[in-house]
Amino acid sequence: MAVALSRRISEHRPVIVLLVIVALSLVSMAGGKRAGFIGEGVRIAVSATSYPFLKAMKSIQGAAGYVTGLVFSYNACRKEAETARRKLADAMQYAVQRNELLQENHRLRQMIDFARTEQRFALEAAEVIESFKGATVTIDCGSLRGIAESMCAVTENGVVGIVTRVGPFSATVVTLRNAECRIGAMIARNRVRGIVQGSGSDISPYCSMNYIDMKDDVQPGDRVVASPESLFPTGYPIGRVVAVHETGSLWKSADVEPAVNPYRLDEIFIVRETAPSADELAGPTPAEPITATLPDDRPLQERLAP
Repeated sequence: MAVALSRRISEHRPVIVLLVIVALSLVSMAGGKRAGFIGEGVRIAVSATSYPFLKAMKSIQGAAGYVTGLVFSYNACRKEAETARRKLADAMQYAVQRNELLQENHRLRQMIDFARTEQRFALEAAEVIESFKGATVTIDCGSLRGIAESMCAVTENGVVGIVTRVGPFSATVVTLRNAECRIGAMIARNRVRGIVQGSGSDISPYCSMNYIDMKDDVQPGDRVVASPESLFPTGYPIGRVVAVHETGSLWKSADVEPAVNPYRLDEIFIVRETAPSADELAGPTPAEPITATLPDDRPLQERLAP
C-alpha cells in the first residue's frame, strides 16, 4: 500500500503541490498571516517543482552546445581534409610529371651521346606520335625533312624497322612486329645468313629468322645482326636467338627476340646516309688468274720420247 501511495503521489506531484499552495493561501488569508510568508512558501514550492525542469533544460543546453561544437569541428576537419587531399593530388601529379621529365631527359641524353659517338650514320631524330599495336609507328618528320621510303629506323640499342610511307610532315615505319618487315640478317658468331621477318602476331613478342641452311650452326643465345645485303648498316644489332626450329626440309628457322621493344618507343633515329663498311670499301675478292694451256703441237715420237 505504501509503495502504491508513493507512486501515485509521484505521478500527481504537480497537482498536489498546487493544491497545497492554494490551501496555504486560503489558510493564510483566513488566519491573517502576512503576505511574506505566503510568498516565501510559494517561492519554495515553485523552486522545488521547477528544479527537475531547470536541470533538464541545463542538460539540454549543454548537449546542444556540445553537438554544435562537434558540427563546427567536423566541418573544419572536413575542410582541412579536402585541402590536404588537393595538396596531395597536386604533389602526386607533380611527382609524375617530374619522373616523366627525368626519363625523357635520360633518353635524350642517350640519343645525343649516340649521335655524337656513332660516326657511321647521318641521323635524323624523330618523335613517335602514334603507335598501332607496336607493328607500325608514325613519326613527326616527313619529306620536308629529307625522309624517304626504305630508309632505316634505329635506336641506340638496335634495329626498329623500315620507312614505308612518307608525307610532308610525317612518315610511317613498320617494325619487327609487322609481317611486312623483312631484313637481311646474319649470326654474328659465324656470319650464317638468313632473313628476319616480323611475326605479325599480337601475342608473340618474337620475330623469325628464316631460310637458314640445315647444315649451318645456329644456337639459342646467338646475336643476330644486319648482313651486308640488307638496307641497314652491316653488323647493327637486330636481336638474339631464343629458339631454333627444324622444319624437316632444306631450311630451318629461329625465333629472335628483337633488341628494341616497339611498344616502348618514344624517340627514334632515321638513317639518312650510311658510311660504307670495311667489306664494301675492300670491294669484291679478286679472282684467281686463269692460265690457259696451249695445245702441244709436237710429233707423237717427241711427246713419248724419254
